[in-house]
Amino acid sequence: MKAVIVVVVIALIFAIKDLPGLYRKHHFKDMVVYIVMLAFGTWFSTFTAQGKATPSPLILIEMIYKPVNSLFTHLFHL
Repeated sequence: MKAVIVVVVIALIFAIKDLPGLYRKHHFKDMVVYIVMLAFGTWFSTFTAQGKATPSPLILIEMIYKPVNSLFTHLFHL
């Protein structure tokens, strides 16, 4: 649990350091990308800090493309 807290605190320190500069320069799209990437990095780092296996990104890709594949199979009778 301590490792997770350390990871989150480090992520907050990076956010506090970088986000005000992006806000002052009105780089709002960059802020959104920065926050999303930092959140994913923090999430995966907490998994690693707990010694758990990180989920594979292929699961997400499979969840997205499985209905599309089913649709094309249904439409073209493959």
